[in-house]
Amino acid sequence: MVCMSTDAFDHTSRLESALNRRGDPMSVDAFMDILREMSDPSSEPLSTGERAFLLETTDLTEEDLTPQTHEAARIQVAEDRVLAEKEARDSALTTGEVSELLGRQGASIRRSKLAGDLYALPSSNGRTTLFPAWQFEDNQMVPGLRTIIPNFPQYVHPLTIQQFMTEEKDGLDGRTPVEWLTAGGAVEAVASLVAELGYE
Repeated sequence: MVCMSTDAFDHTSRLESALNRRGDPMSVDAFMDILREMSDPSSEPLSTGERAFLLETTDLTEEDLTPQTHEAARIQVAEDRVLAEKEARDSALTTGEVSELLGRQGASIRRSKLAGDLYALPSSNGRTTLFPAWQFEDNQMVPGLRTIIPNFPQYVHPLTIQQFMTEEKDGLDGRTPVEWLTAGGAVEAVASLVAELGYE
């Protein structure tokens, strides 16, 4: 089955549902404000030795290594991830939208998902299936996904899959995996690059 339910993405989905259940859905900004209030920037993130090493061997300054700066960076990373996941969901297509795009019945789309020809995000509410937009080019499914998607490491996040499939690769003559596959390139070439992710 192609739908990958990584712990990280499933956690975000449950969080999104929990926020939506509280009447008027809470915005991402409001939620991030709550996280900031809960954060405790008073603890020192680095040991004395680690601080000395970084100050001697990098361009970092004392100001860069304060607990407040470290906490601000951590919050920014968390905020960027939440926004990226929201963008991935907002740009994804429902079963009905895929049916219209491809000119096929919904049952046919569901069969393609079960067969592994289409990749679906983990469901945020147990009902709505969302298909990332990157797997559709010129009103067609990107070929070869049945071979490629199962080869992604089990722990890999859906955003990592999206990034991998849409970034240019030297091993594919500077094309993205989506472009390579759409142009009829060998599926094995992409699959071998996917396999390398397991060693990173």
